[in-house]
Amino acid sequence: MNLSKQALPQQAADGYSPRVKPVILRMVEELKQMEMLSEVHVEQVTELCSIVDRPEMKVVGIALPISYESRGYGGYYDSGQAGGTINDYFYTKKLAAEGEIALLSSLIEHQIKGREIVTVRTEVQGDGNYKVIVGMEVSSFEGLPAHLPEYTETLTVPACRYAKVLINESKSAGRTGYEERMHADEYFVGEFRNDTSYVYNPAGLSFNTYDPSGEILTKYEPVMLPGNTAEQFSSLRFKPVTLPEMKIACSMTLPEEEEFVITKYFGVQDQVFATGAARYYLHDYYGFPVNSGEEGKVNSCFGTRVSSFDGLPDSVEKVTVPGGIYLHITQLEVNGDNPGIPYDAAFNHLEELYLSAHPEYTRDWSRHVIARFRQANCASVFVPLAAE
Repeated sequence: MNLSKQALPQQAADGYSPRVKPVILRMVEELKQMEMLSEVHVEQVTELCSIVDRPEMKVVGIALPISYESRGYGGYYDSGQAGGTINDYFYTKKLAAEGEIALLSSLIEHQIKGREIVTVRTEVQGDGNYKVIVGMEVSSFEGLPAHLPEYTETLTVPACRYAKVLINESKSAGRTGYEERMHADEYFVGEFRNDTSYVYNPAGLSFNTYDPSGEILTKYEPVMLPGNTAEQFSSLRFKPVTLPEMKIACSMTLPEEEEFVITKYFGVQDQVFATGAARYYLHDYYGFPVNSGEEGKVNSCFGTRVSSFDGLPDSVEKVTVPGGIYLHITQLEVNGDNPGIPYDAAFNHLEELYLSAHPEYTRDWSRHVIARFRQANCASVFVPLAAE
């Protein structure tokens, strides 16, 4: 059919000019706007937490591998603090205080987007092992000088949806936020998980922002809404390992006791550390049950691994945890030490998440599950297994 110009509606004859902008054009404009913005607000969860979509981010920064060894094994204990602890928070303060971030910024000043320091946790392996990159967001990696500070690396953080939490440790006027960084961590592994349906998204990377002095401003965690059980627990990693028999100096509470066993141990741990028996394990805490002698009830234990029970005070229990094959369930989240997610997998979803695909192992119910806490960086659990 041949349509002449005269047969078309007048607005078509004069040029297409709809009153309502086509969806595809609106989408293009929104994408362009997102490229210019650092993030797009999706929803407000609480006064201090929001969900945002962020575009891809390019970072140039100084890298440091973090592991359970580098956090201070064989360190010292003085004035109530385990020495040698290092994580992205303290590393950022160190680089800011010593002028290394200012030096890096001066070398890449033409590419920098914004003045905030950015720290990204990458190469996350679970169990609190990762690499942190502390630096600045840049518009491009093109034209960077070859003579950057030692250990400088480039990293592209993928576009992702994030939970964003505000922090105001310096109590700056006109700003809102958690007054302690650890309170923000506790929110992520507690209330946020309970009050929303979001889970950690392994496709993204956790990162924080800081002001030029090294004061933390915001904490970002990549999140998604899971569509099934596999996606709900996609941040967990499973690996069968053999544990040695372990000596634990701990506090113990009976089934009827109301005292929190962790708080109870913190009241006496100084006496344990003073003996030197835990000098190789200052940053590890273990939680586990022991049989109470009463049907269906257990005593709760929490304490520190030690090399020997010799010289330990009477104020602590001395428990030997059996060795053997265990399934180590660890998580990519490193924002806190709540073992709730791996516990849920261990007791409610172990068959579908691991055992069904590994018939060479079965659950060994003669031993108890062990939780390990690594200085509030990551909690993991060990589920006893038997080999077929």
